Amino acid sequence: MALLGIPIIKPKYKFALNILKQDLTELARRLIVYIYNLNNEKLPEKLKIFPVEHHLAHIASSYYFSGFGNSAGIVVDGIGEFESTTVWKIKNGEFEKIISIPASYGSIGIFYEEASSKVGYEALEGPGKLMGLAPYGERSKYYEKFKNFFKTNTDIGKGLPFYFSPDGKIYFIKKKDQEIRKIYRDIFDQVTDRIKWERNGKLNKNASNFAWAVQKVAEEAILALANYTKEETGENRLIMAGGVALNAKANMEIYYSKLFNDMFIFPAANDAGSVIGAAAYAYEHILGGKMIRSRLKSIYLGPEYIDDEIKSILISSKFKYEYIGDDVNAVSELVSKGKIVAWYQGRAELGPRALGNRSIIANPTLKDTWLTVNKIKGREWWRPLAPSLLSESKGDYFIDPTDHEFMILMFKFNEGLKERVPAVYHVDGTARPQTVNQEQNRTWYQMIKAFGEETGENLVVNTSFNLAGEPLVETPKDALRSFAVGGFDALYMQGYLIKK
Repeated sequence: MALLGIPIIKPKYKFALNILKQDLTELARRLIVYIYNLNNEKLPEKLKIFPVEHHLAHIASSYYFSGFGNSAGIVVDGIGEFESTTVWKIKNGEFEKIISIPASYGSIGIFYEEASSKVGYEALEGPGKLMGLAPYGERSKYYEKFKNFFKTNTDIGKGLPFYFSPDGKIYFIKKKDQEIRKIYRDIFDQVTDRIKWERNGKLNKNASNFAWAVQKVAEEAILALANYTKEETGENRLIMAGGVALNAKANMEIYYSKLFNDMFIFPAANDAGSVIGAAAYAYEHILGGKMIRSRLKSIYLGPEYIDDEIKSILISSKFKYEYIGDDVNAVSELVSKGKIVAWYQGRAELGPRALGNRSIIANPTLKDTWLTVNKIKGREWWRPLAPSLLSESKGDYFIDPTDHEFMILMFKFNEGLKERVPAVYHVDGTARPQTVNQEQNRTWYQMIKAFGEETGENLVVNTSFNLAGEPLVETPKDALRSFAVGGFDALYMQGYLIKK
């Protein structure tokens, strides 16, 4: 296949990839030696390193934990090696790459990152914030200008599903990341100068309209890709990974399109999760093991701390506390009264979302909750908050929902919910929920259930337990420090209730 005389990239450029693998193997070896030396441990005599291509690692992370035998797969990110987008057909653990799109042809990830700089954000912080800002905007001159540089191909099977170009031509650049990024900077320089605005002040029409346009273009590209994937693979199930797979709104568009009967998005969809995919792929395809095919339901896989350690830290902290164990009615009562409660228990979550072990919880029925929580966290006031809800209640809140445990898929609210749960109802009538059942997280489930018995709503505000510019709290000391300096009313810490 070719588009404008340029070949569609199939599994090609093997010589370049082999060189890259050699470089990566040496880099990995040096890193492993460094880690062992850092920990004063003896290096294994026979150290074996198996390089796995970046996008293959991504798609493997999603496939091996989807529970699917056969499926279609999409990986979308900024750039890995030279690729930004790949489509896969997987049959019983065999991965066939259907198409490979280099970053210079069409990188939604780089597109989104470079867009972030136009409204004053850094590349790593910007994409998520732009997604939250977009619903405040509307179709405008920015979208119309973008249409000059962004093209989707409706003739499936005869070219790229989408591409970006500053002048209508398609470029294949295998060199430096900055050379590729220049393509996108040229586009944005023709669309707008940097938009100056006070990000925590009044909403700026230009900023929100620009964000709307960026999100809309990304959604159109991803939907074109999903259509291409369906046509080319014929599969009814879809798996997704890559940093762009964290764009919950675009994921929602695929979900409601009904192109696929079922879809699974790996919760650590960004590069943090690719190491898991690489390990799983190497275990099965190189070492001869056999991965268990089952759906990932719980991602409480991080460190945990014993109760005695937590009690010791509390004693030394001089905070007043009481032990309530798993009887979380006292917590739900505080939340129902409008108190903001930090919540810390068990093993930390894998991935970027707090899912009931490192969370901040609040009352969704109070409109002021939205502003209060954002202020405590040091976030822009306009950014949305997400809900956690009982799995069995999902149909009470959302249109045609499915269980989704990881907060990377949005749903549309049913009519009348804006008045009932205004703190989690975003301006476009959507939310990015976590559905919860007892098997996944019993104490978290019981807290939400108790709140429902108090208020009639089986849903709470759930946002990550961290302050501005900081990662999620990890250790008990992290939790106590954030509780001490933040504007929280109480902290539930693994059975202990601490109040100010």
